[in-house]
Amino acid sequence: MSVIKAISPEQSLELQLAELHRRQAEHPFWTSPLLAGFAQGAFSKADLAYIFSQYHHYSRSFTKFIAAVMANCDNDLFRAQLSENLWEEGGGCEPERRHAQIFRNFLTRSLGVEDPEAIEYAPYTRNYVREYLVTCLRSEPMAGAAFLSLGTEGIVARLYEIMLKGLRAAGLPDEELEFFHIHIGCDDEHAVTLEKMMASYAHEPGWFEACWKACDHALSLRAEFFASIFNTLQINRVGPILERMQAHQSLARGLPDSALVHRTNSEGPQLYANQNERLNIDFTVERMPVMAEVLDPRMVRIPAGKFNEKHKHAHETLIHILEGVGQVVVDERVLPVRPGDSVLVPRWAMHQTQNLGKTEMRFLAVTDFNLSQRAYLGNATDYRHGTDADGHARKH
Repeated sequence: MSVIKAISPEQSLELQLAELHRRQAEHPFWTSPLLAGFAQGAFSKADLAYIFSQYHHYSRSFTKFIAAVMANCDNDLFRAQLSENLWEEGGGCEPERRHAQIFRNFLTRSLGVEDPEAIEYAPYTRNYVREYLVTCLRSEPMAGAAFLSLGTEGIVARLYEIMLKGLRAAGLPDEELEFFHIHIGCDDEHAVTLEKMMASYAHEPGWFEACWKACDHALSLRAEFFASIFNTLQINRVGPILERMQAHQSLARGLPDSALVHRTNSEGPQLYANQNERLNIDFTVERMPVMAEVLDPRMVRIPAGKFNEKHKHAHETLIHILEGVGQVVVDERVLPVRPGDSVLVPRWAMHQTQNLGKTEMRFLAVTDFNLSQRAYLGNATDYRHGTDADGHARKH
């Protein structure tokens, strides 16, 4: 949390507004795990369908928030300007172009939500929208304007740019992201209108503190909403595995032998390979094509005298040496290995396997990647995101 600077009544309105914007930009809301997931491109289309299905309740209710603040406003000029915001949100002379409908089109055409009106909103979503509306209805005009300007409209451009990263990473083309582009373009103007309304009360005692309190309340409500979505996503990802565990049913039923047995002389599909003469790196990783639900076994091959990359990841790995001699470095520990030895690599431990012998090193690496990629909403894989033997990030 940023250090709060005291603002004296003598300071200019411009300085006070700059301080409000500074606090807004440094609010803990921006460290939301959900926003981090968007920035990293960590969400699948199924994840995005859930996120924006819940967000739909907020989107479809937004004109209520503007109307509530407008109803409390005692200045007819500001009411007229807010009515322009409502007019734009409503699509102007084209009701089918209202923003809530454009968002529904995005849900159905891009994310496969068949009937947005049949979405079952989570209790936390209903509470979020209810609290937003109640705040707009009950706030004095000054606080209501701050709530919707600094805490709401004023964050849209930055917020939606972050969301666009995740949407593009999931394969959605820009032409299907009209809702976000429209709001990035127009919500800054809406925020300016509301900010002028807020600033018109600057002569009131306690103005700065009241405006910051309203902004903080809006951002904190959204942070709590996003945290609830993030937690639910984690449950949704891991839930099916837990349900199958509790069902006590064999997952081997109906699987062919080839899904259960991998023969010594057969190679699986190559998962990853890398060569770097300067760093003495040369290795391949094959995925063993067995139908495990949590485990993801791999066969790794390192030529004589070569290393794999120094890297870390969200999954645990059990390394079992089949051929070759050398050492496995786990964080700062150097562990000599030979055929028959096994080494556990804990989650997020920096590690590297070094072949110090004169023949190929071959080892079985059994990971729980199929679980960690669901449980960890981020970049859970080491591939293309580790570091080389000298600790520098790899470039591709």
